[in-house]
Amino acid sequence: MAFRDIMNNYFYGKQGKADMTLADLPANRRELFFAVLKVRWSSLVGVNLLYLVIWIPAIAWTLFNLMALNGMQMAGDGAFTRSDYLGMASTWLLVLFPLIAITGPWNAGVTYVLRNWARDQHSFILSDFWDAVKGNWKQALPISAFSGALPFLVSVGVQFYGGMVATSPIFTLPVALLVLVAVLWSLATMIMYDMLVTYDLRLRDVIRNSVLLTVGKLPWAVLIKLVTLIVPIIAFGLIQLIPGGVQYITLAVVLLYLLFMPAFNKLVTVSYANWLCETFLNTRIEGAQTNIGLRPENWDDTEYRPEDDE
Repeated sequence: MAFRDIMNNYFYGKQGKADMTLADLPANRRELFFAVLKVRWSSLVGVNLLYLVIWIPAIAWTLFNLMALNGMQMAGDGAFTRSDYLGMASTWLLVLFPLIAITGPWNAGVTYVLRNWARDQHSFILSDFWDAVKGNWKQALPISAFSGALPFLVSVGVQFYGGMVATSPIFTLPVALLVLVAVLWSLATMIMYDMLVTYDLRLRDVIRNSVLLTVGKLPWAVLIKLVTLIVPIIAFGLIQLIPGGVQYITLAVVLLYLLFMPAFNKLVTVSYANWLCETFLNTRIEGAQTNIGLRPENWDDTEYRPEDDE
């Protein structure tokens, strides 16, 4: 088989394969997700590598700090105090802020491609990605900028107010509020980029709707976030069970994230966002589609005829 044929099969599927009929369409969101994953799992590797490009500076800066921290721990001479470690963490988060801030437009591009795939629609990876970047960068940058600033702000706030808790328990309130805002923002961003590339809305409306949907479906938001953290959770459990396998477990996790997991997690979150937006927003928009990629609710397989799909 020629290289061109291999690549065509990789991106577009095998020639001669029959188109899907109404009978083949998924009946629910779970079936739709796994049907898409079955077809697109290999293409997710390419999307993952594309997605990681913009994160290289943040990853490199984090690795540098981890190596520096490891060197401090290996020295073990007692020269470093808790204050030194906190200062190092603050510096890491401060520099990390702009490195995360620049990821917004890239995030929008990847979200657009995966949003289409999650609907079982076609998408050209590079061209559609770049069109979404160019069309949404102005609104995507403020979202990623706040996402980058929030860890540093929370760290500074917790250190500042945490030191005052000993003088008055009332200072636990601003600490709790900061943590609550960070958690809520983390959950809401699972919807924001999908909404950004799907609707023509003002940025404040994108943020407001995302937060309202997140709060309204909070148990689902927490569940989806846990699904995206399943690999670290499993890895942590394995390390506790097999302390001697730390290096191998860490290597496996690194390889998974380099090749697959960020794109897979993104597919999970856009599938979740598609469900929320189609259920609670599209039903209020005249002519907007709902249940995209699913078998029509009023479809009756006993009345199905192949010519209906022609």
